[in-house]
Amino acid sequence: MPVFGVARIYGKDINSFLQKLQENSVGAYEIGFAYGVDDNLPEETVKLAETLRIRLSGHMPFFISWLNEEKIQNSIRHFLKGINFAARLHTMVVCHLGYYGGRSFEELKPAILKGINKAINMAEGIYDVTEPVIGIETTGKRSEIGSLDEVLSVVNGLLANTAVPVIDWAHIFARSDGGFPRKTDDFRSVLSRLEKEVGVKKFYFHASGIDYKDGNEKKHLSVKICKPPFPYLFAVLNEMGYDYTLIVESPDAIEDLIWLKEVSKSPESWFSFVQKQTESIGHQTQLAF
Repeated sequence: MPVFGVARIYGKDINSFLQKLQENSVGAYEIGFAYGVDDNLPEETVKLAETLRIRLSGHMPFFISWLNEEKIQNSIRHFLKGINFAARLHTMVVCHLGYYGGRSFEELKPAILKGINKAINMAEGIYDVTEPVIGIETTGKRSEIGSLDEVLSVVNGLLANTAVPVIDWAHIFARSDGGFPRKTDDFRSVLSRLEKEVGVKKFYFHASGIDYKDGNEKKHLSVKICKPPFPYLFAVLNEMGYDYTLIVESPDAIEDLIWLKEVSKSPESWFSFVQKQTESIGHQTQLAF
């Protein structure tokens, strides 16, 4: 069953925020940890989320780097705390893989796999967890590790059943400089790769609109601008009967979540809206389905 949620940085008002989410029929909350994952999230908060039927997940800080031994060891510590958080809550922690720093992905890949696998082996209670605990996210800047190919390569190189790809559709759209995904077949091709190459059956997505330039994201915007065009994604998800969690990261995440849930019920009825949005922002290429 699809689950729609929001992302927000962890704050002391987390319990009241959970209440607000429940009042707006939000089913998931991805907790952003700005400086380090709190693997000792208060038990009161964990129990409240369970009572309100809100799925908790986490997002690691953006301090990951594989460019030298000191940074590698720091990255392993961040992953260890993130994995412990995920294992305790029987959930997942999402991460970016850092910047290339003048090196190629193939040069950095051995350190990435060795470091994350080491953290997995060090984690407490990890072998009691039946679902993946790490989400490797696609990134929105060409200077960052995180193309779709790279994410799939890392997931396949980690210990079995420990990681899944997290597809941030806005990041892919920005990284392609607005060229992809633009139509239903584009979304279908990504989902088919996840299923065939990684064996993913339950998808985890990020959603927002995006402002970008020269293949690099600038800032998140409302999903209603249709950059990328989410009605086409929902058309494929409904057609194939996929299960998924979709986390909204736009500035007004709850409002956009409500809109996306409505769109997901009958995405084809929104295709003309997509076309109008496309024309209003001056795209030359027509979006097709």
